Amino acid sequence: ISVCDHNAVAGTLAAETLAHAAGLGYIRGVEIDALHRGVDVHILCYGADLSSEALLARIRHARARLDEMSAELLRRMRRDYPCLSPDEYEAFPHDSALGGWKMLQYMKAKGVTPDLRAGFAFYERYGVRYADAGFDSAEQIIACIHAAGGRAVLAHAGVTFTWDTLDALARAAEDALDAGFDGAECYYPRHDAGVTRRLLDICARRALLVTAGSDCHGAFNRSEICQTRTPLEKLRLGDLV
Repeated sequence: ISVCDHNAVAGTLAAETLAHAAGLGYIRGVEIDALHRGVDVHILCYGADLSSEALLARIRHARARLDEMSAELLRRMRRDYPCLSPDEYEAFPHDSALGGWKMLQYMKAKGVTPDLRAGFAFYERYGVRYADAGFDSAEQIIACIHAAGGRAVLAHAGVTFTWDTLDALARAAEDALDAGFDGAECYYPRHDAGVTRRLLDICARRALLVTAGSDCHGAFNRSEICQTRTPLEKLRLGDLV
């Protein structure tokens, strides 16, 4: 098992102790936001030295960029939603058990949105885009992961890229993998059989790692921990195990 929080390592370090106590094999992980051709790609970092200051600096930078996106959204929304307050937002307690990030929970608490997922649309509506947020490139993040002894896996390509055919998805995934990825997350709750098969074929041809992930975000989204229930023999984890 691995716990891969977005741009944070405290969770995976805490989970490691619990996993060992339960007799589970454990791989340290973290999910890092990066940009590839203007698209926000999620990079799963597995097995790296999480005391590496260079890697931690990249992770902190990604976290800061995400937080700044929400702060900028709040500034832009205030003209239409005077009920929103920067000071109130700063003091607002984030409930990690609910999933989602602080701004989504704040908008729901203020009655701006009926649920957390509805908050997504406001970023696009107000022009707060990942492409403009200042994230590091995929190549930069991958190089840092490798320097820290880790492996970089492309997360959930089937929902990261915009595509209308499996061939189009394959082209987008292969272009991203050329940035230096070591593998791809092929098994994923929102990947249907066709997407999974195409990604597996790419990984087999390129001799890349094959991983599975639930993308569970607490009550925030539709998936549950270990939802894919992928048999270990279907994965290719290389020297991670």
